[in-house]
Amino acid sequence: MITLRCLNCGLTVLYEGSEADFCPRCLARAQRAVQLIPISDRPSSASGRSLGRLSVQTSVSDDRHLFVLNGELDIGSAPVFEATLDEACAAGAKEVVIDMGGVEFIDSSGLSAIVRGKMLCEEHGCGYCLTPAQRPVQGVFEVTGVVDRLQFRDTAPV
Repeated sequence: MITLRCLNCGLTVLYEGSEADFCPRCLARAQRAVQLIPISDRPSSASGRSLGRLSVQTSVSDDRHLFVLNGELDIGSAPVFEATLDEACAAGAKEVVIDMGGVEFIDSSGLSAIVRGKMLCEEHGCGYCLTPAQRPVQGVFEVTGVVDRLQFRDTAPV
């Protein structure tokens, strides 16, 4: 698998998941077209992934998959988050828990990825819930009304 990196902001994306050769974060934030360069042909780790300013730590206990997110869930990192959820559903997960406590920023792409994750889990007959995010991010869920469509629990399972 080839990985692409933006030399301007440091965002790293999987080549197969990229829609263009330009950094989506730089396009969205600074309206600058910064070309991505190939940096690796090694596959990503199944237990922990990092994309730009988002890291996803995965732990599996029986049929429960816990994803601990830290950083920014945005246009650049949402595809890796969705791919991780897709892999869990394909592996037969019966419950998916998203620990949002470490998410510092979320944009509409990240919010959409969270909602699509719920729909993906429903299609596979898999439970889906989240732990509340930090106050600014949780506010995005509330202002958009998405909080009413998702199940939140106070703490992540151990």
